Amino acid sequence: MEKSLDNWVEAFLDFLFWEKRAADNTILSYGQDVELFVQFLKEKGIASFGEVTLPILEEFISQESDKDLESTSLARRISALRTFFSFLVREKEVPENLAQLLDAPRLQRNLPRVLSLEEVEALLSACNKTKPRGLRDRAILELLYSSGLRAGEVVSLEFSHLDLENQMLRLWGKGFKERMVPFGEEAHQAISLYLEKGRNEILKGHSSNYLFVNGPSGRPLTRQSVWNMVKKYAKLANLGEDVTPHTLRHTFATHLLENGADLRVVQEFLGHSDISTTQIYTHVSKRVLRETYERAFPRK
Repeated sequence: MEKSLDNWVEAFLDFLFWEKRAADNTILSYGQDVELFVQFLKEKGIASFGEVTLPILEEFISQESDKDLESTSLARRISALRTFFSFLVREKEVPENLAQLLDAPRLQRNLPRVLSLEEVEALLSACNKTKPRGLRDRAILELLYSSGLRAGEVVSLEFSHLDLENQMLRLWGKGFKERMVPFGEEAHQAISLYLEKGRNEILKGHSSNYLFVNGPSGRPLTRQSVWNMVKKYAKLANLGEDVTPHTLRHTFATHLLENGADLRVVQEFLGHSDISTTQIYTHVSKRVLRETYERAFPRK
């Protein structure tokens, strides 16, 4: 029996989850993008992807462009279609990937904010270490900075992922890719103090496999709660509105490079599959070098 347009979308999402091991956000956004395209086809009376031509794809992208989308959103629509049609080629539903011929908008890559070491210290010092949750939050912030973890990686940490003695973490990032990441002595002390004086107080006699718990239920924190936590401490430290968990990840990478770390090593720590993703941090470092030069060089 021939699949409907909607059946193919469902099969595509299963493919992303089970075979590509794509991140949840990718599956959600690609699904929404492809469903928009399917709705567009239905309105044109097109019942199969075999009927889709390059002009039809271009008309859809033009229609989306007229919605005044940001270039990043439009680029993601095109990326979703390219991945979807690649899947359809594999399944022999279409003979070729016409979406590869679509022109993607040129994206302007903004340099991320990087905190100074003094700003990092101010952020960490904003935690109240006399309170169990303050100890937990300090340990989380230390890991975000000293290991470059994503918020989602922090909240999913279990005891089996932690080698406290050797100061190492075993992580599974995007696509379930495993990597080993070290953490520093300050993070080691913060985690130890949280385990000694904070975690049991939060659990109130209950047990949990998760390292960072949200209450007696033993449930882990959510990514949004870590996001809000960083925002709260950034406000207390007078660091502004734009500090996020990813700011600490950017800062971790930049500080490593500025102090002589190899780009490939930083790529491994961050879990980037493509080194071009890591190379943005070299631009940040160059900017800092330029600012230092202009401030210190005597001939203006």
